[in-house]
Amino acid sequence: MATPPSFWPAPDTPWQLASDLVAVINAELTKPVPRGISKLDRHNLLQRRLADLGGHLGYASKIEVQTGYRKLKRSGRFDVVWTPLGKGLSIIFEIDSCWRSESLLKLGRVREDAFKLWIYYGQRPFPLEPVEPGFRRLNILRIEPWRLGVKDGRRVVSLEPGRWSEALYPRRVPRNSSVPRRS
Repeated sequence: MATPPSFWPAPDTPWQLASDLVAVINAELTKPVPRGISKLDRHNLLQRRLADLGGHLGYASKIEVQTGYRKLKRSGRFDVVWTPLGKGLSIIFEIDSCWRSESLLKLGRVREDAFKLWIYYGQRPFPLEPVEPGFRRLNILRIEPWRLGVKDGRRVVSLEPGRWSEALYPRRVPRNSSVPRRS
């Protein structure tokens, strides 16, 4: 099976998902979607397809897995998590129809014990190469919206590369800055 043309592997090579696995995921998610399906139903359908596929591939699959701190809330959830039944690393998935900073931050903050795949079916093309270490371990699969039953042309979207969200790791104020010290 050929790797989808809009798969961007993680810039850090050890964290790249195998292209044949990504091709299988793409083939499963792009199976025909019922007409007139709502955005929430589409998201739930993609989650179920991904969870079922994980089970067929020998992973324990869970939907809506609790995660740690988020930007504005104390906790969030990953859409799907595959945990290997034997040796290996888990794979964490987020599914979005738009460029969501919250999803990027959740995935970017995952420790180095899991692969990360962001499934994105929005309009923006390839993002610029990230600098932050957490984003450099992120794999992105962009599925053309029409393949999931999303109508094209609902609104005009400029096709610019996606911006990465704020830094994952806060920077310290330089020692020679003019920030007043507390007494």
